[in-house]
Amino acid sequence: MLATMETLTANFLPPILKLLIIITISLVGAFFGFRLLARISERLEKTPSYWDDTLARAAQPIVVIGFLFTGTCLIANVLIKHFEISMSDFNIGLTMDHIWQFSIILLPYLFLMRYLNLVLNRFEENNRGQTEFKQVSVELFIKIAQLCLSIATVLSLFQSAGISISGLLAFGGVGGLAVGLAAKDMLANVFGALTIHLDGPFKTGDKIHLKDKGIEGIVEHIGWRQTRIRGYDRTPVYVPNALFTNMAVINPSRMQNRRVDITLGLRYRDFERLDKVTEAIENYLAQHRELDHVRGTLARFVDFGDSSLNIRIRFFTLTTNWAQYMRVRHEILIKIGQIIQQLGAEFAFPTYTINLSAEDVTALLSTQPTQIEAEQQSRR
Repeated sequence: MLATMETLTANFLPPILKLLIIITISLVGAFFGFRLLARISERLEKTPSYWDDTLARAAQPIVVIGFLFTGTCLIANVLIKHFEISMSDFNIGLTMDHIWQFSIILLPYLFLMRYLNLVLNRFEENNRGQTEFKQVSVELFIKIAQLCLSIATVLSLFQSAGISISGLLAFGGVGGLAVGLAAKDMLANVFGALTIHLDGPFKTGDKIHLKDKGIEGIVEHIGWRQTRIRGYDRTPVYVPNALFTNMAVINPSRMQNRRVDITLGLRYRDFERLDKVTEAIENYLAQHRELDHVRGTLARFVDFGDSSLNIRIRFFTLTTNWAQYMRVRHEILIKIGQIIQQLGAEFAFPTYTINLSAEDVTALLSTQPTQIEAEQQSRR
């Protein structure tokens, strides 16, 4: 394009007119290119995907910069020829070549960086409040992509400027090895953070329990080096991310139900009422609206205890909220106690039966006053 315009204006137009034409074409091209991409972006916003309209929005300023930069270079060529400046003077030719090469590298770089930033902003806007989406993971991947893109661009600029990058690559390899050995623990924490973002065993706001370490609380922040957990006593606990790669993490926040599994003991003298008690409890649980009946309910006689007839009761609540779960549990346990009382049964408690003969009872009663008198004398 540059060579064509130079050929058309080389011999037929005066310098001032050439400059006016170049400026006009550059401004008009930049304006219409920007407006065209804006129209395309508006139409693409109606599609369910936000990748296409973001692409058009990212290209708008780059197209403007491209037209203006091309016009500037054409103006520089016109001025150089008009004033008959030799291209060898001041290395103008080499400088212009480097500028073109740099622009070819930098314009795509700016476009891709802007596109990634817009994608991240649109993702945050569209998925705000939707906890299923791994916003932190998307941000992490975009930052890594921008870092790799920046490194590749810098190396390309060095190569275009005639600077050998083989030494830089060799130095980077040796330096990376030394840094990796010196910062082994830090890198382990970084990879632990990557594992958390990729696998997603928990997120900010989840209640987790590290059984091996006895740590339990709410996740407040997931950083590159450590994760901050706020204990139930409001004490912050800072856990290195490397621990999560080889430790079991219990996440109660993702439970589907809360389970109640208890054992009640009735007296042995209530054995005849046992069937009625278990049947009444099971009918009550089967009709409760706040229980998960897909998982089922249970009220069965399971064992002969030392001093009780053991009944196992198990059910699952629909809610996982702690306050609501405790309310449902309280309500059901009160009702079970009322059912047991209404059927004439009672809860058992540890008791022992001692069988004594008549002679043993007589001997025990006859010796009791003697013992009392001996104790009174000893006190005196």
